[in-house]
Amino acid sequence: MTPRPKESTKEKTAKNRQRILESAIDTFAEGGFDGANMREIARRAGVNKFMLYYHFEDKKTLFEQVLNAVTRPLFARLTRAIEEAPDLQTALGNVFDIYGDLLASRNGRLRAFMARELAAGAPRIGPILRIKAPEVIKLWEPKLAAYVGRDDLPYQDVVRTVVSIMSTIVATFLTEPAMENILDVYGLSVRDPDNRTHVVGMIMGGVRQRLA
Repeated sequence: MTPRPKESTKEKTAKNRQRILESAIDTFAEGGFDGANMREIARRAGVNKFMLYYHFEDKKTLFEQVLNAVTRPLFARLTRAIEEAPDLQTALGNVFDIYGDLLASRNGRLRAFMARELAAGAPRIGPILRIKAPEVIKLWEPKLAAYVGRDDLPYQDVVRTVVSIMSTIVATFLTEPAMENILDVYGLSVRDPDNRTHVVGMIMGGVRQRLA
């Protein structure tokens, strides 16, 4: 049996950094920026504090890297989901599924983190959203124009519509634990395919009423 080659120092360093990021995502999601403790992050990652500070100068730097680790693949998925969709309805369904998966991940801890961040006025997510907003609006614009059959949509109306779309979808899953208590009484669920169809249809109706 051929012995497994030993990991290089570079490989070990990369793995340690990734473990720290993974443990930091959970720790920040549970307690937010102020509630997270660097010692706890190091413990979860199985590294000492010296190794933690070797990779990340301070908690602020680590938090920024965590946001980058979460948002970069999210925006990449959103870009593909909207660009490759043949029409508005498909794009809405795709984005609905993406946020459903994201906010249910890590046992719902990312949902708690986002809810806490938004309740505080999005002091750390806000700057990322400001940077990414023009890209997201540009992705939605041709889908909206094709759906309502207009090439002369006022840009401010497009912006307001995109913000409403994203807010509606995100809110569906941010409020999922509370909404499930209501829907369960009627044998319904946020996760039912029919609920997805309902939310998408409601958004499309609003888009047509606002832009057509």
